[in-house]
Amino acid sequence: MFALGRCLLPLLWLTSAAHGARVLVISPFESYSQCLLITPYVQALVDRGHELTVIHAFQHCQPIGNVTYIRIFDNMNVCSEFAELTIITRSISKWEECTSLTRLMINAALNVLNNMEVRKLIQSNTTFDLLIVEPTYTDVLFGLATQFNAQLIGLSTCGADWNLNSLVGHGASMALEPLMPLGETSATSFWDRLYNWYYTTEEWLLMELVFLPKLKVVHDHFFGHLGKSFSEIRHSFSLILLNQHFSLFRARSSVPGMVEVAGLHIPKEVPKLPLDLQQFINGAEHGVIYFALGVELPATALTEERRRMLLESLELMPQRVIWKFEGEPPCAVADNIYLAKLLPQQAILAHPNVKLFISHGGMLSIIEAAYYGKPVLGMPLFFDQFRNLDVLLEEGAALQVNIDSVTGKELKEAVNRLISDPGFQENSLAISERFRDQLNHPLDVAVYWTEYVLRHRGAHHLKVSPSHVKLVEYYSLDKFLMVGIRLTLVVAIIFFILFKWKCLLSYLVRLAERFWPIYMLISFIVKIYRYFSLLFVK
Repeated sequence: MFALGRCLLPLLWLTSAAHGARVLVISPFESYSQCLLITPYVQALVDRGHELTVIHAFQHCQPIGNVTYIRIFDNMNVCSEFAELTIITRSISKWEECTSLTRLMINAALNVLNNMEVRKLIQSNTTFDLLIVEPTYTDVLFGLATQFNAQLIGLSTCGADWNLNSLVGHGASMALEPLMPLGETSATSFWDRLYNWYYTTEEWLLMELVFLPKLKVVHDHFFGHLGKSFSEIRHSFSLILLNQHFSLFRARSSVPGMVEVAGLHIPKEVPKLPLDLQQFINGAEHGVIYFALGVELPATALTEERRRMLLESLELMPQRVIWKFEGEPPCAVADNIYLAKLLPQQAILAHPNVKLFISHGGMLSIIEAAYYGKPVLGMPLFFDQFRNLDVLLEEGAALQVNIDSVTGKELKEAVNRLISDPGFQENSLAISERFRDQLNHPLDVAVYWTEYVLRHRGAHHLKVSPSHVKLVEYYSLDKFLMVGIRLTLVVAIIFFILFKWKCLLSYLVRLAERFWPIYMLISFIVKIYRYFSLLFVK
């Protein structure tokens, strides 16, 4: 666990917490990962005496007492469209991807804003002290903060990217920031920075010319009467909490209004296993492999042939296997394999007899694998999963295979290597040690900064105005200008030599001819001098 003696925040905070505030939390997507992240945060705020209202789309999220819930329904088919987009995103153009994402996020906002209970809440003229929202591409919903006269806080499930940076006026260079969709690592060479700059600039243009203008139309329809422009509201964040940490996802430049809280969903006490799972894991002579591809990707999403291959391959391994498996298995299941639709993932990973985690590379799964010190066999599919796994691959704590093409032999070899090579376990434990080495539990950090915004009435001193960001510095134009000047100079010199060499040669020939008699006279005098010198010496 995070060091228990350091989990408590300063006494000043404990004795001067903001009085019970009215907090509105909006989670517009049916995502169990967001449910897992938001639930302990909401519970902690309730425990601190705040009054919470949660607008959510979760179907399977445990309700918390003393919290008012407004359930929204997916009338705009956001879930199905998102599932389709994640599958085809690597085979379509950036323009098509941006157009699909625009339609998806508008529909997600309409699911919220057209909900009858939400409409009644808006028309009631009630106010809130805080509005907490997933800030990634949900720009239309930011207007609710102004509608309810609330300070705006973001809780980013997938960490930071250049778009979130812009919301708080953070001028981090596009050329240096990792690219989340492609899973790119931090730029280490000039060509890396050049490619990052090109790719992100393309995204920025699509954002400014396609995405934001269409979202602005929807925003103005619902919030055009508020007296604040769409741009002003987008840049009114008091705080963004990031589900990442420098000890795991690399150090990055930041501003005071962006706070890293990765691990806030990890309980302060080790979770307990159900009795049957406890016995299954304890009785594994060669250890246990835990296999889970996340809640959003059920096992039924794999073809029957692929599920059969995986089951037959896992059956031959000496370890016992726990697999989060939905639906009916395509073949008989061996005694060393435990299948269940829902599993207590953290309790399983916390057990010392679990030797390996086969994962899709979702943000929460990677954080949990790092915290509990488990090597990972990654099977990434889309979005940030490639970037998340890149971190563990570079640290020597993971291997990666393609779930759509991996063979039984390749799977067995990867599993054996991860379990038999002590280096993977050692690297995983080293990551766990540094990730746990934090002054306070991330949940306490999240609550502290949330109440900091309340105590200081928006904490406007944390904000960086977008006008403070110099365009030249943001796009690294000064660096590209210097490189451009040097390249232009070299090219100009080469061009001059290639196209003017005849003129230069002719000029040199004429010059030589003009001074040829003088040259011959001087040469004759030198020869006479040398002749008499030799005679004198003799």
